[in-house]
Amino acid sequence: MAPQFIVTPWRDANELLTVRRELYSDTLDKRERAVNKVHAWRARKFELPLLLESTADIAEATLRDEDQALASHTLRLVYATAVSRFVTGLLDTQTDLARLSTLSQAPPQISVSLRETRHRIVHRHLPSLAELQRAAKESLAWLWEHYWSHLDALLAPTASAPQLDEREVKERLQGVLKSYVKERKVEIKNKSKETRAADNAVRSWFGIEAPRDMKTRSLVDLLVAEKNILPVGKKLGSSMEGAYLIWTPFITALGILDSSFSEALTERMVDVLSAPARGVDSVEDDPAREGMCAWVAKMVDQTKDHARTRHLFDNALSLCLTTPTFWTLKLADSILKDPAVPGRTSWLAILEAAKLDGEDEAQELQVKGADQMDVDAIEAGLPVEQTVGEGEKIRGPQKYPGLWRPRPIGWIPPGWLEDE
Repeated sequence: MAPQFIVTPWRDANELLTVRRELYSDTLDKRERAVNKVHAWRARKFELPLLLESTADIAEATLRDEDQALASHTLRLVYATAVSRFVTGLLDTQTDLARLSTLSQAPPQISVSLRETRHRIVHRHLPSLAELQRAAKESLAWLWEHYWSHLDALLAPTASAPQLDEREVKERLQGVLKSYVKERKVEIKNKSKETRAADNAVRSWFGIEAPRDMKTRSLVDLLVAEKNILPVGKKLGSSMEGAYLIWTPFITALGILDSSFSEALTERMVDVLSAPARGVDSVEDDPAREGMCAWVAKMVDQTKDHARTRHLFDNALSLCLTTPTFWTLKLADSILKDPAVPGRTSWLAILEAAKLDGEDEAQELQVKGADQMDVDAIEAGLPVEQTVGEGEKIRGPQKYPGLWRPRPIGWIPPGWLEDE
């Protein structure tokens, strides 16, 4: 059977994934570049997927809002056009949208609040700017959940492609990370604002033909278990800025496209913080744990204000508070110092309870340690058993070594005088 070719405005899957990442980026320039790219695609092909166009339209509305170049009423019209076009088109194409789900599931539905906002735009007074901003944010979150996040599976290599084993995947990833670090250092040296090194590394990541969970596990091992994410020769109290400059673009870019990577990375680092101390006199003096703590705090700080990645923030705090140790409690305390943290009051109450549990466990350990000292003292006072040969213990009556001859019981040796 001859292969079927489909003409698309994007050159390949990597270009589409790059646009997806930039549309949901926190950087203004990247979102502007992605919107312009979609405009170019419209010129190449008249009909684009509705959900792709809607994402670009809503993203462009948020850009004009951040530019503050439009009057309030004009900005409301821009938002209203983008949101109503998305909702109306979505409701009119439920049959096509059903292809995104399995046959046993109903097509994904939009919320009642978005339907109501669209109804007010079309049939009533134009909603306020705050309500339109909320609707735009909710629409972008819906588009990510029901459209963009499914592209990885759709664009994954076919089953006929040869799959790599875990050792080969790790070797490939080592090469990807080495190339990334080399390119990233050049960008830092040249003070470049571009992050082509991260783009190339992410593209190489998706190009490795292996199950995603295997790639994620291998990458997390390279970053955390082998401490590549930390500065070389990390000392207690030393700066982490160099590591941030190197790794933040790659971790952020891959986390936007694959949220499971961010979750696995934070969970692995929290596991390191809660693990028993090895190779150090005190767990509090471990520079590796200090570095992991700083990394998790930085990653969580970048995600707490975004609805799409809020679960990463909640998951990290939950892990810290359910495994209370010196470093996990310190991490939770550092995160909750920000007054803008969502649900801060509730989290602080849980933190105080976790600290009390930690103190109780420490007291139990101290009591157990005192008892162990008493046991050691008792054992030190016990006589040491005499051994024979290779540690064989003497058991039962033994003949004392010497020139003794057997004599009848009651016989008095020569030279002994009887008592008068």
